[in-house]
Amino acid sequence: MLPASLRTLREKLSTLRCTASYTVPGRWVDRTESEVSFPSAGEYFLRQLDVIEQRCSQHRAPWSYESTIVYNGLVRHITAWDHGADAAAEGWCTNGSFLKTLALLPYLDNLHVTTLSLLPLYERGVVGRKGVLGSPYAIKHPLHIDHELVESCIDMDLDAQLRCLVDACHALGIRVVFEFVPRTASIDSNLVADHPEWFYWVHLAALRDGRFAAPVLNAQDLATAKRLVAAHSCIGLPEPDVAYQALFTTTPTHIEHTDDGWIGTTTMGERVGIPGAFADWPPDDPQPAWSDVTYLKLHNHPHFPYMAYNTVRMYDSTLDLPIYRQHDVWDHIASIIPQFIERFDIDGALIDMGHALPDELQRRVIQEARSRKPNFMLWEENFFIEEASRKAGYDAVVGYLPLDAHSEERMEEFLKRSIDEPFVTRYFGTPETHNTARIAARSGSPYRSLATWAMIAHIPYALPFIHAGIELGEVRPVNTGLGFTALEQASFTTSDLALFSSVVLPWKAPARLHEAWKKATARVAQR
Repeated sequence: MLPASLRTLREKLSTLRCTASYTVPGRWVDRTESEVSFPSAGEYFLRQLDVIEQRCSQHRAPWSYESTIVYNGLVRHITAWDHGADAAAEGWCTNGSFLKTLALLPYLDNLHVTTLSLLPLYERGVVGRKGVLGSPYAIKHPLHIDHELVESCIDMDLDAQLRCLVDACHALGIRVVFEFVPRTASIDSNLVADHPEWFYWVHLAALRDGRFAAPVLNAQDLATAKRLVAAHSCIGLPEPDVAYQALFTTTPTHIEHTDDGWIGTTTMGERVGIPGAFADWPPDDPQPAWSDVTYLKLHNHPHFPYMAYNTVRMYDSTLDLPIYRQHDVWDHIASIIPQFIERFDIDGALIDMGHALPDELQRRVIQEARSRKPNFMLWEENFFIEEASRKAGYDAVVGYLPLDAHSEERMEEFLKRSIDEPFVTRYFGTPETHNTARIAARSGSPYRSLATWAMIAHIPYALPFIHAGIELGEVRPVNTGLGFTALEQASFTTSDLALFSSVVLPWKAPARLHEAWKKATARVAQR
């Protein structure tokens, strides 16, 4: 029997008065690559609920890391599809939604997926927005879900529709992992209204005339910073120059929300705004600054009012003392995951740059999550595979295979290491993520991509990880964040990238490829 939430969904779907036909990829309903049309959207969703109910009664082995396969993606991207002009006019989502992802579960079940990992699904900021839709990492409020992921034609609120997705996953023996982004917020975050002191502020003129940019260390200071950090020492870290530090001000005493974001006025009458963030390590990281995201201010020390690697990741030893911690910010961050456990009964969290939080805050985040759910899964966005992550409380890390799997030389080194120095920390077993190039683009063949994935999935301690689209031979990256040359980055605009705009996966991929993936994942699930 279906959970109560899904029975309610079925009742509401049964009473819908939909007249528009609803077309979906044949792959969603276990057909060929051709499209399939239903008399209405309601008929499609009811059909999928019936399939889910039938499969709920099947015997399933207990969930375990040893046999799990993860499917990861962005909700609005995974099930984006043009269902027909009439369906759109009737109000059904063209981009992905929670209920469309729910309806995709039989497809994921065919791939032997037992863990669904979702990229951030929170309300997005508008100021500095990239692309048509904006980045899911520009989080306006970490407790507010993106309202565009709801099917408004169904009389169920946003939380109820997301809970239906989670309940359907659980009914099929699939665990659900959400990604959380604890140390940043959108430029126009709702949090600013009540807590302007949680943010960095810069002279408004410097923001508008382009003077504000990531700080630059001279060659000597850069070398010193890298040497100290490599030695795990945060004593006397080199600081940005005085001119950069002078761009930052005290917290304004008056703030107002404008079309350009939050504008404040300090006690000295200075007009100030919230600056965009930038890659924080190494200090000479070539990534362009972020126009839509800013760092939360975790400490309040009069000597460190600025945003730089030694205040937002490495935490100078003089700064990271209890007396300077903004405890209400820390309390807020530590409370986010527990609230999602209570609201949606999620099973795990991927913590964006968890290792970049102060050690004490990272411990609190982990402890408070597991105090609500002892078997709660915690994954770390860390590209190093080290025992330190396991000791900190993480079950798995991203690791560096997504950056290295396309290189025969690096893969040879990785395999040798897995034999000579067996890993003790799980890592994502995948040749790509949403931040890297697609393996099909690098290998030139979706079948070579499958072979690479299958090989990785069988390496000890690998966590088999399907990044949405790899199984379809997708060659377009979701983002150009890691491992791209300047020329490769320039070849994509934000409208080409699913992280910022509406992009449809190649669901009409050959049936032969789909069957090959089903066989490969079946073998991996039995490993």
